[in-house]
Amino acid sequence: MYQNPATTIASKDTFDFSIASLSVNNYTNFIQFGYAPLLRRKPITTFEFTEGDFARDLITQLNLSLLSAKYKINPKTAVGFGVNIRSMINLHTSHYNLTDSATDIISFLGQNSGSLPFNGNASSSNWLEYAGNFSYNLIDNRRMILNVGTNLRVNRGLLGLAGKIDSLEFQKTNLFGNDLYTVTNADFIYGYSTTATVWDNTIKFRDNVRNVMGETKWGASIDLGAELLIKNESDWFYEGLDYNYRWKIGFSILDLGFANYQYYPESAKTNGIRDAMTPEVLLDKFVGVTDNIASFNDTVSTVVESFTKLNGNFNIFHPSRLNLNIDRKITDHFFVNASVNLPFSMVNRNANYILNDMGVISITARYERDRFGIYLPVIYNTKTKLHVGAAVRMGPLIVGLNNLNVFNNDLSLQNTSGYLSFLFRIKPRVNKPNRDFIKSPQKVL
Repeated sequence: MYQNPATTIASKDTFDFSIASLSVNNYTNFIQFGYAPLLRRKPITTFEFTEGDFARDLITQLNLSLLSAKYKINPKTAVGFGVNIRSMINLHTSHYNLTDSATDIISFLGQNSGSLPFNGNASSSNWLEYAGNFSYNLIDNRRMILNVGTNLRVNRGLLGLAGKIDSLEFQKTNLFGNDLYTVTNADFIYGYSTTATVWDNTIKFRDNVRNVMGETKWGASIDLGAELLIKNESDWFYEGLDYNYRWKIGFSILDLGFANYQYYPESAKTNGIRDAMTPEVLLDKFVGVTDNIASFNDTVSTVVESFTKLNGNFNIFHPSRLNLNIDRKITDHFFVNASVNLPFSMVNRNANYILNDMGVISITARYERDRFGIYLPVIYNTKTKLHVGAAVRMGPLIVGLNNLNVFNNDLSLQNTSGYLSFLFRIKPRVNKPNRDFIKSPQKVL
């Protein structure tokens, strides 16, 4: 129901639930880590920064579904609910050049005079989510079925972090044959939620959880969806085939909402840079004060033209997206699915903290029986291009990986995603005459 809230009514099962479902997606273009192969007894592990002159990005998502369930009240109405923990990290910078020859701050500035003005932003949102689903059948005329649905989600913001750097510029001068650099402008915002400082290792875990939850704020989001099932022409005049289709087309708008947090009092916003701020002066000021946020802020205030503490609440908006899904039934057990996932935003990016997602196009061939399935997705995204994955379902267990190249010797793990789920289904009880009828449908005149 989280990809399209209208799908809960389309299931032929009266009740199903899943526990401990985990999905992890990770992308970055500037860090190499965790080299494959996974199947070696001692996989090679490394961590290094990617060299070159380009914009840097990082997108990491974790979705942990603690429990979700769906109940079909009648043939036209279904409801569902879920409890999830969700986490997302975003980082983006404008282009800058990094090489192994940049051994100090002076050489780094020297090779980045063409990267100005420099901009960057980072944010992380982590929240506990309670979701309620409602789906309804609008049309069922034997030729097609049209279902609609919505998810209403409320959340508690567990941890929020956000930062921006805008219009960083420096000036280069030459004095007696030596290059000198002076930072001439920069605007900063850095903030984090009060929940980040509540945890106390000296008290019990239960007490810590209670204290953190006491600091959380309420947020909300909504999903909207519709799904059209088109029947096989040979089934138009037959009863008992509600779940048979030739085409299934779904459209949904997902994650319209935000998580809410309260600024920790040492969060701050700055504007401008004072005169004569050379790299040497800045290093001398900040060395030794980074382990204490209050001392750090005191030092920052001596460097910038304007320094303001942030207070009150702030929102980090979820990564809203449009999803189009087309499913084609080839035989009774073989299907081909195409999906397009497009990120978008309805709020001003310059004035808000907004999480970003990747655009994704996937084509998945699958073979499904009642308690077994094989899935072979081919995935193209706007960041890492083409991946080939695989998944398998055995009874309630579903496990998959979206990038099989991680088993090679030459590819790292930083752009890999995977998922694990336990799904339990309870089928409707059908009396013997009705069961025979479904197996051998009679033509309606």
